Amino acid sequence: IDKHDLGREGFLKEAWKWKEEYEDRIVNQLHKMGSSADWDRLRFTMDEGCSKAVQTVFINLYKKGYIYKGSRIINWCPVCKTSLSDAEVIHEEQNGSFWHINYPIVGEPGRFVEIATTRPETLLGDTAVAVNPEDDRYKDLIGKMLELPLTGRQIPVIADAYVDKEFGTGCVKIT
Repeated sequence: IDKHDLGREGFLKEAWKWKEEYEDRIVNQLHKMGSSADWDRLRFTMDEGCSKAVQTVFINLYKKGYIYKGSRIINWCPVCKTSLSDAEVIHEEQNGSFWHINYPIVGEPGRFVEIATTRPETLLGDTAVAVNPEDDRYKDLIGKMLELPLTGRQIPVIADAYVDKEFGTGCVKIT
C-alpha cells in the first residue's frame, strides 16, 4: 500500500480496517498483562470524540503560540518520505575515517589549524571552528579567523567547553 495512491480518505479507511482486525487481539493482550481499565469505555484515537478533542486542544495550543512552524532538523525516512520520531530512529555504529584538513589562520602565513572530521562534504557549510577554552594548544586562536579551504571565506575560532580536548584534533568544525 502506498499512501500517495490511497489519498487521505483511503488511508483513513485502511486505519479503521486495521483497528477492526486487531482491536480484540490488543485488548486480550492487555487483559493478559494484567491491565486494569474501565473496559466499557474503550476508545480509538480516531473515534469522533477523541479526534474532536485532539483537534480542539491542538487549535487552542496553536492560538496560544505553543505550537508553531519552525525550521528544524528532523529525522526523515527517504523510503516512506515522512518524518520520524526519535524513538523510530535506528542508530548504528559504523566504522568510518577521519579526514584531516588544514584551515589556514588569517594573517599568519604558513600556520594552520588541523581539523579531523568524518564529514568532509560539509566543509563548504562551515560557519566556525570551536576549541575548548582550557586547551592550551588553541587558547591563542580564540577570536581569530580561519580561511575556509576551497572558498577563501573567513570563519571565526570560538570557545566552547563542550569540545573534547582528547578527541580528534580537539577542534570541531561547526556546520
